[in-house]
Amino acid sequence: MNVSTQTVHNLEHAYLRTLYELAEKKAKSSVYHGEVRTEAGLSEDESERACDFWADRGILEWTTLGHIALTHLGLRRAEHLADRGWSLAPF
Repeated sequence: MNVSTQTVHNLEHAYLRTLYELAEKKAKSSVYHGEVRTEAGLSEDESERACDFWADRGILEWTTLGHIALTHLGLRRAEHLADRGWSLAPF
């Protein structure tokens, strides 16, 4: 994995971890996308890319304008990563 790919994965994991925590570790708990971005310390562009990455994989979904939530699949993935200490190793 090159440095640029690793950086992207770090951003994606930071986004998912922040969403998981803000959603109080629950699926279908709506969280404002801007709050995830702010709490994760990501730029608007980084946040959009990370959100799109997870949405494309069915891990999160847009619930209402500007709000996202973990899907049930996303909750299982986040729990799995949390159990592994949020390591970047493959699932």
